[in-house]
Amino acid sequence: MILAAARFSHGEVVDKIAIVVNDEIITESEITRALHPAYEKYKGLYSQDKLLAKLEEAKQNIVQQFINDRLILSEAKKLNIEIDDKEVDKRIDDLIKRLGSKEAFERTLFEQRITIKDLKTRYREQLMTRRLIDQKVGANIVITPIDITNYYNKNTAEFSQPEEVKLKNILISLGSNTDSKKAPELAMEISRRLKEGCDFAGLAKVYSAGPGASEGGDMGYVKKGDLMPEIEKVVFNLKEGETSDIIQTGLGYHIFKIEEKKPARTLTISEARRDIEETVFREKINQKIKGWVESLKKNAYIAFK
Repeated sequence: MILAAARFSHGEVVDKIAIVVNDEIITESEITRALHPAYEKYKGLYSQDKLLAKLEEAKQNIVQQFINDRLILSEAKKLNIEIDDKEVDKRIDDLIKRLGSKEAFERTLFEQRITIKDLKTRYREQLMTRRLIDQKVGANIVITPIDITNYYNKNTAEFSQPEEVKLKNILISLGSNTDSKKAPELAMEISRRLKEGCDFAGLAKVYSAGPGASEGGDMGYVKKGDLMPEIEKVVFNLKEGETSDIIQTGLGYHIFKIEEKKPARTLTISEARRDIEETVFREKINQKIKGWVESLKKNAYIAFK
């Protein structure tokens, strides 16, 4: 692990076989690359001894995941799972789009010392294992109405929604859109005009330096905890359609209008059904995969080099 930490620091990648799983291999470079995010996360948090212990723990988890992945890949090859070249090419195209350009894509490959051939192989293998999991595990998972009801009853708090208000705001900031000495005068003038019936959105577009100014000060829905305490205690006591008095904070002078209020409530089981189905499916498939992989291990060749 001391050598691994040194490699992280100097960008060195060692390419040597670390583990053999049936006919598949796991290299030292793969493990080192996978460990790098953990090293970056931990190096500023722990002393040397603690850092090495945390890296060793992370390494064991990574190695186990690599072994599991290779077991599934080995089984996919054994069962002749095929992936069309178009599926692999689509993965490459999607990555290029996410990175912004072909040049950025090629630069990333160079920085990570991966060839386009290696990347295509990696994507093909990922698609093979995903397809096999779908066939062997996912297709056999059934979610019953009882599963949905039991999850909902055991996790009702998860579906509680706090009170929300839909807000518009005007912010006269200290120094950005007007002289700081004139800011309170401008805020009072805007407040007066609002009380006389002037359009809130129109004034926000002209004077506000706050969020959503170009959209008439629209902030969308906010819940308790999203706003400064001094703002929150005012706006959550306003009625629908009501406009606040001027609220002063370190940012400047705020005026808010309540467009709509949604009281705190708990989603019904019908409203929460789709999210529950996804959660229960993930739980079931993860458990099934775990058991399936353990059965694959019983007849597998696994050797640490």
